Amino acid sequence: MRRLRHFVAALSAAFFAACAAPLQLPEGFVELEDAGYGYRAVTSDDARLWLRELRDPTEGEIEFWAEALQRDLVEERGYELVASGDLQDASGAGGRWLEATSNVRGQRIDYLVALWCRKRSWWLGGGEDLLVAEFAAGAEVYARRLAQVKAALSTVRW
Repeated sequence: MRRLRHFVAALSAAFFAACAAPLQLPEGFVELEDAGYGYRAVTSDDARLWLRELRDPTEGEIEFWAEALQRDLVEERGYELVASGDLQDASGAGGRWLEATSNVRGQRIDYLVALWCRKRSWWLGGGEDLLVAEFAAGAEVYARRLAQVKAALSTVRW
């Protein structure tokens, strides 16, 4: 009976954790309904924030994914890299972030991508899980909201 109570408690905790927002939203953001695109939030001035979890069967480390992301943004998509660095989620797990900028239909759009990587246990098939957070907005809105978004990234739970 005691084991059953522990199992039910663990299952309840997992359920409530899955229902909770994966980060503390910055002021002015509202959560959108999940339509299969992961966690999404927007502001009235058109800033957008997304979080998606991806499965990687190749066991790529964070350095690999950060380099691949930078190459894709700069060499393939034509973004200009502005800055990059390290960050931590709410559990203290290390990740990486990149800031980039581009012109889209004559408007400067700034873009922040953060990613974390963790090993998946062998009983889940091995490999890695990736969490990708993206923040994009027009240059003025981006500059105004960037500090809040970076602070919110330190509250990410996954």
